[in-house]
Amino acid sequence: MQNIALILAIIIPAALLILLRTNAAIVFLSLCAGALLVKFAGNEASLVGSAIGNNSLVVSQYFEVALLLLPVLLSAILLRKSMSGPKGVLNLLPAVAVGLVGVLLAVPLLPSTPQNAITSLNGWSMLEQSKEIVVVAGALVSLIALWVTHPKGHGRHKRHGH
Repeated sequence: MQNIALILAIIIPAALLILLRTNAAIVFLSLCAGALLVKFAGNEASLVGSAIGNNSLVVSQYFEVALLLLPVLLSAILLRKSMSGPKGVLNLLPAVAVGLVGVLLAVPLLPSTPQNAITSLNGWSMLEQSKEIVVVAGALVSLIALWVTHPKGHGRHKRHGH
């Protein structure tokens, strides 16, 4: 019963991507970009966050979560209605990958109280133990979805009469 919040944290982003008909493969890559932003610019963002709030550690941790999720949110909004028709079926696995990997990346950035509440769940330990498989599978299904849905031959058309 306690794992419901964890399951919802995975399913809700995936469902929103499908409902918005957003290209989830690109959103997955945006999540990866957010993870790189946290890794390489997170300290500077945390300094800005700690300068704003009273509880500097908590505020800086939420700034890192925001830095992780900002590319995801922007991509999801800007690319809405980018998937249609039969291509939408190919969107399901990358959308689930966004939810799974998003949770894996966001939870360690949270302040200790919500982080401990999540990491004490059985579902979290199962997800944590399979994180390598989840990330690799997410990357593969996202890349395959991009390759399959990307228009082929764009810009390669021969001009007639030349």
